[in-house]
Amino acid sequence: MRKYLVKRLIATIPMFFLMTGVFFALQNYLPGGPVQEALAQIRGQGESSRGDRTLSVDDIDRIRKELERQYGLDKPIHVRYWNWVKAIATLEFGDSTTTRQPAMETVASRIPVSLGFGIPGFFLTYLICVPLGVRKALRDGSNFDAVTSFFLFLNYSIPTLVISVILLLVFCTDRVLPGGAWFPLGGIRSDDFESLGTFGQAWDYVKHMFLPVMASLVGGFTVMTMLMKNSMLEVIRSDYIRTARAKGLDERSVVFKHALRNAILPLMVGIGGFLSSFVAGSIVIESVFGVPGMGLQFLDALSSRDYNVMMAVIVIESLAIMFGQIISDIAYVVVDPRIEFK
Repeated sequence: MRKYLVKRLIATIPMFFLMTGVFFALQNYLPGGPVQEALAQIRGQGESSRGDRTLSVDDIDRIRKELERQYGLDKPIHVRYWNWVKAIATLEFGDSTTTRQPAMETVASRIPVSLGFGIPGFFLTYLICVPLGVRKALRDGSNFDAVTSFFLFLNYSIPTLVISVILLLVFCTDRVLPGGAWFPLGGIRSDDFESLGTFGQAWDYVKHMFLPVMASLVGGFTVMTMLMKNSMLEVIRSDYIRTARAKGLDERSVVFKHALRNAILPLMVGIGGFLSSFVAGSIVIESVFGVPGMGLQFLDALSSRDYNVMMAVIVIESLAIMFGQIISDIAYVVVDPRIEFK
């Protein structure tokens, strides 16, 4: 296991260069960019201050060259990439072209917000899907199995965006439920948050994050439940489970001590995803509920061509995915020590 982990850690180095290199190349060929944004602002300021007069071709060319030199865009792409890699080794991603603040500080301020609903939603998915999948497998073909399958696939057919909007309309307005809105309309805290006590602040945070967490459960809920059910069905029909029952072991020991540890292995593939759960799939949820997290920040950076912030988010997400995969492998061994990586 130790030898395998060392190999995997070494393998993350070329993987990191490959992932970031692809994104770095793509952002260089995207239309727009900080130079074009700055030129558009300069043109607008010039027209507003000089009436119908516009900048000459020579003026635009001179300003463009100055801006390219300022942003380091006058160098070849491989030189810019190498300089960028050396800079991010010290977590220096440059300044945001929109806020003029360090990009890493801008991104770091959003991480706790996304973690606040990403990680609870991720683990709640496992806590609900595993018992539900086991129960469906044990009662395969029953009315419980049929009814839950109907609602699971109904949930699967509805996009996350629609689910989020429905939750918002039902629980955040006074049109459906009695007594008015049950939860705040958006954001992560109330206006009087600072004046609340410790318990009041915690309760206020829970109220703001409850619906985003519920919406985040929708993504892989059906897939994981059915995966758990099918895996459990395959295990409980195996010979060693029949042998355990024949020896007189009670059903609880057969299911939870012998069958579950083997049936849960397919779900261990994604257990390391909690490291990247604060970005993956959060853009829609954050947009609907007005949660200022990393997903919404990445969308804003993409629309404004704020490449420094975009690359900071991509680097953090890439590292989270790679180390999450290693954690998934470790979880495999924890669940079933018989597994080897030779």
